[in-house]
Amino acid sequence: MKKKLMFIYAHPDDETFASGGTIARYARLSDCEIVLFCATRGEAGKTGNPPLCTREELGEVRSRELEGAAAVLGIDRVILRDYGDGRLAEVPFRQLVDEIAHQIRLEAPHAVVTFPPHGISGHPDHQVIQRATHEALAGMDDELKIPLYYTVVPESDSNTPGVHTTPLAEVTHRIDVAPFRKEIMNALQQHRTQHLSIQRVFPGVWEGDWKNLRRTEYYQIVNTPAGITGTELI
Repeated sequence: MKKKLMFIYAHPDDETFASGGTIARYARLSDCEIVLFCATRGEAGKTGNPPLCTREELGEVRSRELEGAAAVLGIDRVILRDYGDGRLAEVPFRQLVDEIAHQIRLEAPHAVVTFPPHGISGHPDHQVIQRATHEALAGMDDELKIPLYYTVVPESDSNTPGVHTTPLAEVTHRIDVAPFRKEIMNALQQHRTQHLSIQRVFPGVWEGDWKNLRRTEYYQIVNTPAGITGTELI
């Protein structure tokens, strides 16, 4: 039976910004399946400079960009919802929790990954999706207890202003993504409307330089169901 890893994020491009190398690494294992739940279509983001589409078209364009990035990374299935970019806090919290819990039960993943409480960038949508995912898993029956990981940036590993970090002592898993830096770059390039943010966070990627991309992605396990050991997420 295949193992399944489920990522739960707020916007198109979160998957690549936060976990692109990890996704690519596990997707290339023959016995692993990758599922992504994305809560919004990203319609409140940038349209590019010069604009690549109108504001009204952005949600649809970013949905297609997500499809392209998913194909590059090897994601098997994208569950895309339209809860409202920048407005997740306005969604009845229990509705969002129930939706995520429903999808987790349907998919029955062996592990779930989402943002840490601060959301890394501090984006309110990131923080809401973290709380909802945590609540959804906390409400599972004992026999459905699934490991939950936060994707994190160690405090020793970031010089980017505005990035919320995690103490190194709280990092529990380190995933070697060095062999997949080109895939991270190619997936980032699919998010064409967001090229300004990509250039700011990943200098050189838009020009095809992937060699300075991160070599490791870091995670913090939040719960430790019986039998969970080792350095792998699943």
